[in-house]
Amino acid sequence: MLTTRLATPPSKGLPWISLLIVLSAVIIAVATAFSLLGLGAPPPAATAQPPQTATQTQQTQTSGPPAGGPSVSYNAELANKGLSYFKDVGCVACHSIKSLGVSGGNVGPDLSKALFSDTQWLGKFYRDNGLQNPASDPAKAAELLAKFLTQPPRDATTMTAQIAAYKSLYGDQWDKEYVPALVEMLKMAASK
Repeated sequence: MLTTRLATPPSKGLPWISLLIVLSAVIIAVATAFSLLGLGAPPPAATAQPPQTATQTQQTQTSGPPAGGPSVSYNAELANKGLSYFKDVGCVACHSIKSLGVSGGNVGPDLSKALFSDTQWLGKFYRDNGLQNPASDPAKAAELLAKFLTQPPRDATTMTAQIAAYKSLYGDQWDKEYVPALVEMLKMAASK
């Protein structure tokens, strides 16, 4: 009686192992990139200081109109703090701000003129909240930017998830400290 034995090529399992190794390396690289961007960093230690008003130590700057648009006033010290937060919390993983010389990801839009945006999610958010032309009322646009960064619309799913993560990481500091600084930074960006 002849027994037929099916031979299994020795390389049959090799492609799967190679694929598994490559996928593992990609996952490790992505996790490393996110941790280097500061997405998992704990919030900076807050020091107990009394709140400052613009008249104490901060300066308000006004820029000329961006390309014939309205002038934008912003607090330079708070805007620079916002720029630091923008980089520290990892916004640069998706966004750039070319007007401020900030290179970042290209998944999300460049935020140079987010204050005056009438396109994409932010433009829709402005319109849904009664502001048809954000350039006509920069103060209202800034107020709505703050709302977008604290209560994003459900249909902006990526930002909704991201902001939920920031609130989880930073607690009340997100709404009270980070968002006002980020809005000032976006006002500064729009003025350039």
